[in-house]
Amino acid sequence: MLTLIQFPWSPFCITIRHILTRHRIPFQLHNIACHDRAPIIKATKGQGHTVPCLIDGRHAICDLTDFGQEVARYVDRRYRLNLFPKEFDGLQLILSRYIENDVESVGFKVNDTYVIPTRPLIERTMLIRHKERKFGRGCVREWTTHRRYLCTQFAELLKPIDDMLAASPFLLADRPLFVDYNLYGVLGNYQFNGKTKLPNL
Repeated sequence: MLTLIQFPWSPFCITIRHILTRHRIPFQLHNIACHDRAPIIKATKGQGHTVPCLIDGRHAICDLTDFGQEVARYVDRRYRLNLFPKEFDGLQLILSRYIENDVESVGFKVNDTYVIPTRPLIERTMLIRHKERKFGRGCVREWTTHRRYLCTQFAELLKPIDDMLAASPFLLADRPLFVDYNLYGVLGNYQFNGKTKLPNL
C-alpha cells in the first residue's frame, strides 16, 4: 500500500490526496511536523525533503524541482490515470503556474494566519522561523493584520478561473486533469482552517 507523508493543510498534499481518493487508490497517511523532515529524508535516502512524499514499496518520490509535479506524474504513470495528456501539456503548464504561483501565494498566507497559531509550541516557532526567513520578520503578524485584503486579492485572482468554469465543470477537458486537482488543492488549503469561505463566484 502507498504511504503519503504530508502536512495535512499543504495544497500540494491535498492535491495528491484527492487524486488518490477519487481514483480509489488505497493509501495510508503519515502526518509529520513541519520541522521534522527526517521521515522524508530517510525514505528518499537523502534525495528529497519536501511534502508530499509518496512511498511505494521501497521507492519514495517527492517533488525535487522548483515547479515540482513529480509525485503527481508518478501516480499518473503508475495507475494510468491520463491526467497529463500530451495535447494539453502547454495549457496545463500555463494554468498550473498561475494556480501554484499567483493564487496559492495569496491563499496560503490567509490559511497560515489561522493554522500556525494552533500548532504546538515547537512546531509553531519553527514554522514562524521558516516563514520569516523567506518572507521577512513579522510576516505572519502582517498577514493576520491584512487578512481581509488578502481574501479580496484571492477572490480577484480566482475570477479568470471562475470565468473558465462558467462554461464547463472542468478547466480544460470534459473530465478532471491534473490542473483541476491542482486548483482543488489550493482551494482546500485556503479553507483548511474551517474559518475561511470561498468567495461568491
